[in-house]
Amino acid sequence: MEKITQVTNPKEARHLLETALRHEWAVSFEYIVHAYSMPKMRFCYEDPVMKYRTDARAQAIQIGIDEMYHAYQLGLIITRMGGRPSFKTDEVVRYPRIIDNLRRDKKTEEEVTDLYLSVTFGPGKYPELRNMILNIASDEKRHIRQFAAAVEAVEREGGAEELCFREGPDAACREDVQRLHEITRLENEIMHRYLSCAMLFSDHQDLTFRLFKNSLNHMRHWDKNAGLLVELGSVIQIENASTDATGREVSVHPMPVVYPGESRLSALQQLVGEEQKIIAAYEELIVRLPAGGVKDRLAFQLAVKREHLYTQESLLANAQGVDGLR
Repeated sequence: MEKITQVTNPKEARHLLETALRHEWAVSFEYIVHAYSMPKMRFCYEDPVMKYRTDARAQAIQIGIDEMYHAYQLGLIITRMGGRPSFKTDEVVRYPRIIDNLRRDKKTEEEVTDLYLSVTFGPGKYPELRNMILNIASDEKRHIRQFAAAVEAVEREGGAEELCFREGPDAACREDVQRLHEITRLENEIMHRYLSCAMLFSDHQDLTFRLFKNSLNHMRHWDKNAGLLVELGSVIQIENASTDATGREVSVHPMPVVYPGESRLSALQQLVGEEQKIIAAYEELIVRLPAGGVKDRLAFQLAVKREHLYTQESLLANAQGVDGLR
């Protein structure tokens, strides 16, 4: 990660925020991928902050959500400074061994904490930005301690050689599993599309909070689908990843970098189309599934998507009826 030593002007401030944002987007994705590549309740540790016995998988998911909030905060400030937040990311990596992923998680938290705490600001410059950076760094220091405790627990319990999940040959041949992979990819994309719009229109409180709410719902469904894939003998994929001879997967494009929609009308039109697309994908999968728990869970997620579509169609119609709205 690039080291930034000082911020004295708007250009340097934007550069700091954009550097941090690439990291936060990457780990918000990476930690959840790591979590759903390991068994549930297999590695538990005494959390050094919560003072409570905690599942390493569950905590990695929670930390990934924390990082998404950090990214959203950074993106809002970039927007208020006249910029357009990018969804470019640092590398997203998954190693074959669980412990190597947890060690990487700890290391990336250490690197971004160093970024936040090493920068100096000019006298009296950007006090609110500095305060936000310190607050995020406090979260990252907590994450370091939690990942360190998880690594120690895996080593102590003899799990240093335990491998991440891999998709089994039966699952790889199943149409329902492959359709669920595509839906999970769509959930990831539309989640970030909503976040992009929420940041772009942050001056409009009513609109931005509605968009952010829908983004959170898609994030939850992306998370739930990752768990379903494990139940079906598969594992969440990293988009556009290459795999080396050791089995290490790497991607620098785990999500689209740019989302269209510069005006409220064009952005809302795009979101209506995306909700229609993901609804159709759910409907095509659900009709092929037998009755049971998987079908019921996906049917509930589909119902939420239909609510989103209603909301987006209403937001678009209302915006179209207001003269002078851009």
